[in-house]
Amino acid sequence: MLLGPDELDDFAEGCAVLGTGGGGDVEPAVAQAAAALQAHGPIEVIDLDVLADDDLVLPLAGWGAPTVSIEKLGSGREGHVLRDAAERWFGRVVGALMPGEIGGGNGVHPLAWAAAMGLPLADADGMGRAFPEGPQVAMQVAGLSPAPAFLADEHGNVVTLEPVDGDWYERLARIVTVAFGGSAWGADFIMTAETARGTTVRRSVTHAIEIGRARRDAGVHGVLAATGGLRLIGGKVAEVERRTSGGFARGEVVVVGTGDDRGREVRIHVQNENLRATDGDRLLAVVPDLITVLDEATGSAIPTERMRYGQRVIVIGIPCDPLWRTESGLAVAGPGAFGFADPYRPVEELARG
Repeated sequence: MLLGPDELDDFAEGCAVLGTGGGGDVEPAVAQAAAALQAHGPIEVIDLDVLADDDLVLPLAGWGAPTVSIEKLGSGREGHVLRDAAERWFGRVVGALMPGEIGGGNGVHPLAWAAAMGLPLADADGMGRAFPEGPQVAMQVAGLSPAPAFLADEHGNVVTLEPVDGDWYERLARIVTVAFGGSAWGADFIMTAETARGTTVRRSVTHAIEIGRARRDAGVHGVLAATGGLRLIGGKVAEVERRTSGGFARGEVVVVGTGDDRGREVRIHVQNENLRATDGDRLLAVVPDLITVLDEATGSAIPTERMRYGQRVIVIGIPCDPLWRTESGLAVAGPGAFGFADPYRPVEELARG
């Protein structure tokens, strides 16, 4: 499948939905990708089965708080710097790029770099959504090592890490990200195509395009149909509490119901992404399921850093990839991984009361 200018907006809209409020704003990523596609032509999105077993797959993703990255723009060369670092380390060329996470701008930026490098983009990612911490990926669940990992900033600085495990990787990479000014780009869990076939979320690029196309055709209803999502509340943003600390954007968003939802109040807990939604004492959705806030009129996803008082929104819950509902998946990215006391229950089960 070729992904060119005609598919770009749909892809970005789908990435924004899967970003659950995080993953970075798609707007600057779309501008970069549009320029790259115009200069170099469409990219090839390929299934991992097409690659040779020993082809090197390079996952790329941004680090840091979205509230920082919306103002601290990159150079557009970070992907090239990371690829060069990986090729020096392994002594061979990269065969394909892959979004480390499909959510938000993190899903779109690798497209721009693939076009500029003349490389294919693997139809897969590490999450099937966005999560705030680096090792919260399918590769960690599968027991792969993140090492070697490379972090780069917009000036071309590169830091190479050899953490002993995912927990140490998160600690070390977060420190480097703060030192870089609150945002950075990383390449980690670098693997062969043979390994990637069994340790990633497959078809996520295609899925993002499908979601974006459905939103364009049918707004909120299209997004719900394409994701299997559930409507949690429709209303108005009444409160936004947001702060940037430790390399994360943290806070809460309160949506008060309107129309049929009048009298209700839903509180969303945020750490880069929307992690937990409650209506009073009732849990509506919690990680690893997706919680996405959509513009009521257009169905476009609203990132946490663009949430504002008075916006008319529809909050939806989306079932996560089955991987995250396994015991090992919940250990990496379930409620307990974020300090929530809630036992995990699927969003569709919670909807039944």
